[in-house]
Amino acid sequence: MDWIEEQIEKFQKKVKNTSLQKAMVLYLVFAIFITLAAVGITNEICDNFMNVILEMNNMSDEYQYIGDCEFVIQYGEDDNIIGMLKEIVTISESDNRLWQALSLIKSLCIPVYSAIAVILVSAFYYRNKLQEPVHLLKKEMEAIKRNDLSFSCYYDNTDEMGDICKTMDSMRKAVLDNQKNMWELMEEQRKINGAFAHDIRTPLTVIIGYTQMLSEYCKSGQVDDAMLKETLGIIEKQAVRMQVFSETMKEINGFEMLEVFKKSHTISELHHEISSFAEGLKAENAPYISVTVKGMDEILYYDENIIMEVLSNLLSNALRYGKERVEVLAEHENGFLYLYVKDDGKGMTREELYKADRPYYSGENMKQDLTSEVGQTGRSKQDGHMGLGLTICKLLCKKHGGFISFSNSIEGGAVVCAQFNVG
Repeated sequence: MDWIEEQIEKFQKKVKNTSLQKAMVLYLVFAIFITLAAVGITNEICDNFMNVILEMNNMSDEYQYIGDCEFVIQYGEDDNIIGMLKEIVTISESDNRLWQALSLIKSLCIPVYSAIAVILVSAFYYRNKLQEPVHLLKKEMEAIKRNDLSFSCYYDNTDEMGDICKTMDSMRKAVLDNQKNMWELMEEQRKINGAFAHDIRTPLTVIIGYTQMLSEYCKSGQVDDAMLKETLGIIEKQAVRMQVFSETMKEINGFEMLEVFKKSHTISELHHEISSFAEGLKAENAPYISVTVKGMDEILYYDENIIMEVLSNLLSNALRYGKERVEVLAEHENGFLYLYVKDDGKGMTREELYKADRPYYSGENMKQDLTSEVGQTGRSKQDGHMGLGLTICKLLCKKHGGFISFSNSIEGGAVVCAQFNVG
């Protein structure tokens, strides 16, 4: 019995995983077979009862029913016989009613059984092939409608409805990822705003302090021209610094509003783009840049401007810290492009690894001076981004469906990995 149940379970699972079209054909063939069998059995039963009626009335199956309780049999089929003999037999009213009922059953069993078969096939087909996935899809859509993305539309079948459920679940995950990315971007914006408010407080404090000092000293006449000139110079530098901070905030907002426009490229085209860009950055006494691109010559979909902007920031940093060599490695795997930039400098401190992509961050190796622009991650000279180069890279990677990470090489030097969705 266990073997039989196992075989039945395997057969049911096979039918359940059959495509909708093939399953419909199987159900119809089965329904036709059952209908024909039922019609045959019904006719056989009716014929047996009719034969009983004939035998009870001493008739053979050669007698034909002509109505009004009468049966007739004719003798002689020769055209030369004039006036062929006929024998008429009359049966009882009860036998006549039974005969008519049996005849009606025989005539109606085909359309009745066919209609029943259609109804049953439709019901079984819907229950076995459509009911569960339709119910799951309905619940999934209701959950999405109320902004509940925790419900998983999981349907463990390989037919078309299984594919639809998987696609719906993929859409749910995509919406969930988009919401997660949106919240991360909002959190990133909050951090940027907080960093901006924190860093702009210093020049504001300096300006207010020197303004109050001038106001007090001017009342007592203790300010000479040299002191006034020096103080106004300090105030001007801090005002310029605030202006630069304001421009960087506009720049970040511009990157956040940036839309991604993916176009098809090949690995060969990517290799050429990176190599040409790296060649343009070569300068006298600068570290040597090596470019390696791995992967088959397949089609990638990415926004070239975003890729090159990220590469520009990463290479600029690497060239500042690199001594003799900077390595660029691009690798395509599972629908993602991984862009590694490695320098042979002294690497990043533990704090810098953790805070490198934070806005306006200045690391241990270069403390911020009030009269100068902030160095990127504390390891560099001025970069024109007020410490926002890696922050911008992080935003752009997220825009392109990826992320950015930092580490130190075993051989020494920093390694930055930028990931992009190129599927």
